[in-house]
Amino acid sequence: MTYKLACADVGVACPFVAEGETMDEMMEAAVKHVKAEHGYTDEQINDPATQKEIKAAIKQE
Repeated sequence: MTYKLACADVGVACPFVAEGETMDEMMEAAVKHVKAEHGYTDEQINDPATQKEIKAAIKQE
């Protein structure tokens, strides 16, 4: 099973899609991307509202 999280699915105009065979692998790629490309901080990423939005946007294929 592959986990996917697209920036576009959380309202960001960006074509990036984080993918991973595990949830942790996918989240590692997503966090690295949003920090580098969108300027997010750990505080923003770990905000409960942000976490809820992220979890709702994750797809499993």
